[in-house]
Amino acid sequence: MTWRPPSPSITGVGGIEGPKEQLARLVVERVRSEGGAEPRLDPNAFAVRYGDDSVLHLDSLLHETADVSALARESHVAHFVSTMMSSLDWPGTWNDALPRLRPVLEPSTYTLGAPSGLLLSRRVFPLVDELVVVDMPGHRTAVSWSTIDKWGVDPSTVFAAARSNLATITQHADPTKGRAIQRLVDGGGGYYTSWLLDPGWLESHRGRFGCPPVAFVPDVDTIFVLPSDDPGLLAKHFRMVEQQYVHTSRALSPQAYTVDASGSVVTLDTVNPDDPGTARARCVHIAHEYAAQSSWLTRQYELDRIHSFVGTVSVKTTPFGPRTVTIWTDGIDVSLPHTDLVAFCEEDSEPFYVQFDDVAAITGITPLGGLDPSRYRVNAWPTADVIGELRRYSISVD
Repeated sequence: MTWRPPSPSITGVGGIEGPKEQLARLVVERVRSEGGAEPRLDPNAFAVRYGDDSVLHLDSLLHETADVSALARESHVAHFVSTMMSSLDWPGTWNDALPRLRPVLEPSTYTLGAPSGLLLSRRVFPLVDELVVVDMPGHRTAVSWSTIDKWGVDPSTVFAAARSNLATITQHADPTKGRAIQRLVDGGGGYYTSWLLDPGWLESHRGRFGCPPVAFVPDVDTIFVLPSDDPGLLAKHFRMVEQQYVHTSRALSPQAYTVDASGSVVTLDTVNPDDPGTARARCVHIAHEYAAQSSWLTRQYELDRIHSFVGTVSVKTTPFGPRTVTIWTDGIDVSLPHTDLVAFCEEDSEPFYVQFDDVAAITGITPLGGLDPSRYRVNAWPTADVIGELRRYSISVD
């Protein structure tokens, strides 16, 4: 069942979405993303129901979020849904939770806005984190640091248990399928994108393809597996996956993943850096994650009255392939993302480009604490001597 339009009592004047309708829609979307089965609005009770008999009443949440920003409202909704869903049938002990643990992949910005260190997570691929959830009937809830403290177990034990459980549901490649492309879309409970974390699963496709396999995970529910020895097929999927990645609300990664000589799953650019699709996918991935961070950080700066422009990332075609670029402008306090290149822009002068590592070495800028992906705050234009040194290291990008 999908979202159903609310009754006129919840819809704003002239059909415009009112506060109650907007809140209900956000809760329905969040319940669905947490794995709640068939979330739907009950307009008479002003509640969201899911599964067989689970219900979340929204009156108190509406009052709490009446005067907050749109970004803060989304954060409130995320915390409310996660807390309420987990409280309904959360296993109280480690032994109860153990068989229900599953690993999930999420983008690096997934936990933005959550209290520091709230959710148990670790980096497994560039800009992609592994979290652990408790798989309950009708929904799943991410495991937090406070939860594992209550369970009396360490993080490595939780991650290992989740991966061990995953190994019981992954299905290794069927050699009779030959070189057919595999596409899996999770309708609930399949954890298909997590299968990348099961040692040997992606490798099992090597035999049927006759070459290293390549996997794409454009969103948290979809995975493609195809042979790596067909450049046209690979290029087609890079283009298709990028479009799916940038146009979904549950994006995961536009990059391709393969298996290296040791059997580990890695991004394709680490073993095949010359493939024309890998560089652009890496750049698009970086730009997308920084865009998500920018929206959140801009609001935090507003709340904390910090006057610093949040720098953006663009993808630029250069003679040496696609590269990420950010801009350092004279007279502007800016929090720079870590990109391949920095464009220095001064009034009445043509911009010039310098590799980020050279910029950091010459200017001495250092990353801000607590941000991932990292940023570097610069509140002044470099001195004339430093600009001269930067120009010495500038490169042509046209």
